Amino acid sequence: MSENSEIKDGVIKTEGPKENYQSGFTWRVGLAIVYSAVIIQPAAIYLYFVTNQWFIGAVLNTTIVLFAVFAKLADNPLSKQEVFMLINVTSTALGMEMIVLLVFNYYLRHHPIISSQIINGVPLTALIPDWFAPAYFGPLETLLNPVFILPLGLLIITALLAKSTDISLGIVFNYLYTKVEVLPFPTAEVEAERAKALTWEDKKKLQVFSISAIIASFAGLILYFFPLVFDITLIPIPWFDFTPSVEGFLNGATFGIATDIIFFVTGFILPMSVVVSILIGSLFVNFLVNPLLVANNIDIGWEKGMSLIDTFNNSQLNFWLPWTIGLLLSSALIPILRNPKIFITTIKDLRKLSRGKGEELEGGAPKLSVLFGFFVLGTLGSVAVAWLFIPDLSQQMIVILIILTLGWSFLSSLTMAYAFGITANLPVIPYVKESAFVAANAPIGGQIWFIPLVISQGGAGWVATFKTADLTYTKRGSLIKAHFLASFVAWIAGIFWVSALLSIAQVPSVIFPAPFWPLEVGKIATFVTNPTAVIDPLIIGIAFIITLFLYFLEWGTILPLSVISFSVGTITVIPYAFTTFLGALFAQILKTRMENWNTNRAVILAGVGAGVGIVIALATFLSLIKNTIALPL
Repeated sequence: MSENSEIKDGVIKTEGPKENYQSGFTWRVGLAIVYSAVIIQPAAIYLYFVTNQWFIGAVLNTTIVLFAVFAKLADNPLSKQEVFMLINVTSTALGMEMIVLLVFNYYLRHHPIISSQIINGVPLTALIPDWFAPAYFGPLETLLNPVFILPLGLLIITALLAKSTDISLGIVFNYLYTKVEVLPFPTAEVEAERAKALTWEDKKKLQVFSISAIIASFAGLILYFFPLVFDITLIPIPWFDFTPSVEGFLNGATFGIATDIIFFVTGFILPMSVVVSILIGSLFVNFLVNPLLVANNIDIGWEKGMSLIDTFNNSQLNFWLPWTIGLLLSSALIPILRNPKIFITTIKDLRKLSRGKGEELEGGAPKLSVLFGFFVLGTLGSVAVAWLFIPDLSQQMIVILIILTLGWSFLSSLTMAYAFGITANLPVIPYVKESAFVAANAPIGGQIWFIPLVISQGGAGWVATFKTADLTYTKRGSLIKAHFLASFVAWIAGIFWVSALLSIAQVPSVIFPAPFWPLEVGKIATFVTNPTAVIDPLIIGIAFIITLFLYFLEWGTILPLSVISFSVGTITVIPYAFTTFLGALFAQILKTRMENWNTNRAVILAGVGAGVGIVIALATFLSLIKNTIALPL
C-alpha cells in the first residue's frame, strides 16, 4: 500500500496530491491486446469447450503478468495506468463469447430436442430464422462460410449497441455515485491498489508467479497437452465421475471431482462463505433432494447407469428449472426490496444531476447530454433492429421491447450500481426478458424469442471501472478506445480460432465435450414452446419464501452463508463446487505459512493461468499442424 493510503471501514482510502490524467493506451497495451487475442484466446476457447466455464479472469492474468514481468526485466516498468488498462482490455481481447455463440446457435437449431418440437404442424427447427442460425448444411467444421455473414452481422450490431448503452450508463452513474452521492466502491479501490502492485516492484511476487506457472504447466501437460497432441488421456476431462459408485443406495445422486487446476486455485480467491454456500446448494440439489425425488417416484429424467452430466442436465430440465429461476430471482430482489431508499435516493440525485450544466467530466468523458443520447441510441436501436428483422411485430410487443431495453436497462443499472458501490455485490436479476415475454403472451415458437436484445446489466460494472480509472488517473477516453480496439481484434481472432478448433473436432465431442450445451438447449426449447411451465408464479412465490428465510439466517446469524451463492450452487455441478471447496481449504493452510497471502493468492492464480494457458495454446498450435498435415491433398 502506498504511503498516502490508509484503511478506513474496510476500504482503502488514498490521499495525496492530485495527479494529471494519463492515457495508458500505449504501444505496449496495444501489443498486449494482439497477444491476448492471437496467442491466449485459443486456450480460453478450449477451456470453455471443455468445461463450459469462462476462465477469462484466470487466463487474462497470463498476459497482464507476463507483460508486467518483461517490462520490469527491461528496466522500464509499466505505469499504473498501463497496468489498469491491461487488466481491463486484455479481458476484452479474450472475449470470444459472441463467436462461440454462433457455434452454439447452429447446434441449437439442429438439435434433436428442437427438431422434435412441433408447433402448428411445423418443426421448431424450421421456424427458427436464418438470421439466428443458418439452415443445416452438414457438420459444422468452420465459421468461414457465407451463411454466417447475416447471423454474425446481427450479433456485431447488437454488441455495438450494447456497448453504447453500457458505457454511457457507466459514465452517468459513475458521476452520480462518485460526485453527487459519494459511495465507497470497495472493489474499485482494491483494483487501483492491484494496478499499483503489478508494477512488480516486489521481486518476491516474481518468484511466487514463476513457481505457480511451472507447477501448473506440468498439470496442463497431463490434462490437456497429451490428449490434444497425442490422443492420450491420462486424467478424464473435465472431472472424475463417481456417480456409478453412489448408484444403488442414492439413486439419482451425483458426485465427482473436477480435474482442472484452475477450479482448485479459484478457491484461493473466493470468500469461504461463498465457496461453502455454493457447495451446500449443489449438494442439496444433486446429492440430497434428487435421491428423495427418485425414491418417491417423482420424474427427474433419471435412469440407472446414467452419467453425472446426463443426470444433472435431465434433473434440471425435468424438475429444478422453475425452482432455480425462483431462487435466483428472489436472491437478487430481496436485498433491493430490503432497502427501498435506493430508489428514493437515486431519483433525487438524478434530479440534481439533470439540473446540472452537463460539464465535461474528469478523465475525458463526453457531456452528460451526449451520454444519454448514446444510451437511447443503444436501447431503442436494438428495438429498431428487432423490428427490421421481425416486421410483423405487434404494437404491444414493441412497447414491451421499449420497456425492456430503455426502461429496465436504466432501472436495473441504477440499482445494481448503487448496490455494487456499497456492498461490492452485483444483484443480477435473471430471466427478465423471458418473464416479460410470458406476461405479454409472446407467440409460441415466435421469432421474437431468438432476436438478440440490448437489456443492459453491464452499466454497473462500468461504474466501478471508471471509478478505478479515476483512482489511477487514467483517461476514460483512452480506456474506451482501447476497449473497442480489443473487441474488434477479439472478434477477428475468434472467428479464426473457433474455426481452427472446429477443424479438429465437433462441438460437442469427446475432445470438446461442452457438457452443459444440451441443458441450455433444453431450457431454450422449454421457454419457447411452453414458457408457463418455467415461469411458474406459484413456485416463484414458494422460492421467494424459502429465500427470505435463508436471508434471515444470513442477516441474523454468524453462519458462513451467502444466499445468492447458495442459489448459484443449485445450478452448479458438484465437481466444480467440491474442487473449489478443496482449494479454499488448502488456501487456509497456505494462509498460515505464506507472507502477504492476500496479495500472493492473486499472484498464484495469475501464475496458474499463465502455466495452463501457455500449455493449451502450444497444444492447440501443434494439434492444428498435425491435423493440417493429415488432411488429404
